[in-house]
Amino acid sequence: MRITRLYFRVLVPVVAMAILWTMLVPTPSLNVPVLVFTGLLLLAAAVYSCLPPRWEWGLRLSFALGHLLFLLALALFSDQLGIPHAALLTARSIVLLLTPVTVLAWSMLFFDRPRIGRLLSFSLALLATLLTVRWNAELPEASSATSVLLLIICLVTHVFGWAVTGLQRRLTLGERHARLDALTGLLNRRAFEEACEGAAPPGVLAVLDIDHFKQVNDRHGHEAGDRVLRSVADVLLDTVGGCGRVYRWGGEEFAVCLPDACAASAHDLLEQVRHEVARRSFIGGQHVTLSIGLSAYGPGLPLRRAFTLADAALRSAKATGRDRIVVAAV
Repeated sequence: MRITRLYFRVLVPVVAMAILWTMLVPTPSLNVPVLVFTGLLLLAAAVYSCLPPRWEWGLRLSFALGHLLFLLALALFSDQLGIPHAALLTARSIVLLLTPVTVLAWSMLFFDRPRIGRLLSFSLALLATLLTVRWNAELPEASSATSVLLLIICLVTHVFGWAVTGLQRRLTLGERHARLDALTGLLNRRAFEEACEGAAPPGVLAVLDIDHFKQVNDRHGHEAGDRVLRSVADVLLDTVGGCGRVYRWGGEEFAVCLPDACAASAHDLLEQVRHEVARRSFIGGQHVTLSIGLSAYGPGLPLRRAFTLADAALRSAKATGRDRIVVAAV
């Protein structure tokens, strides 16, 4: 996720360096709690750079929980640590400055898990407020109103951050739906056109068409035709799985993009699709078949050109008897 990458690779190291700077410039002073917190930040940034993407969620949650546990420990045992007056002032200033920023950052960091993110952000605001209350009692010059003001700012930031991310989530969801076919749930023609505009690794493109689909609509009605389309889409999704992307190009025509596939493996995969569709029985014992055209794509042969070749191979499959696969000559 781009937000997570930005958070751990940019924001966390920058914050850690800024905290270290406050301790070393202009007058160097050792502040054990702040040093420990800075070390945790740098450790999280280093771990993120080494972890595989599938562990990203675990790191996010562990980092946030570790942050909260650290603040809780400080709030409960700060009086036993014997923190010098100057160091306590520095630590208090860091908490006051960083907590609202962190609340806002977490609203974006946990964009995909809003309930957990809200709970973590709210807990952060409460713990930071509790910590400043404890430290204000140890600092005669500190105003007790600071804690109340911090809590108010954090709550406002919390509400604002989640309102913004909620809006972004709805926009993202709307954009995602705009790229999906309403009947089958597959990616639609717009999504395929977008894929054609981007760079794609070498692979194989298949264009599929349901044979004599008009007869299904004419004999059994359009609802029956819709069920056939959904069933074919299900077969494509079940068979292709994570090997590629399946699109509904339009009408009874589909496209399957198989990156990193060779012609032989793609042919075998699409043969499974063809056999499974032919095996299924639809309304009134109706059976349908697929005609399929295949074309490789890659450097020197963009996806859009490969679609033209695969579509020509599809027409050849229909002209030579249907219910077959034809590979385009490149």
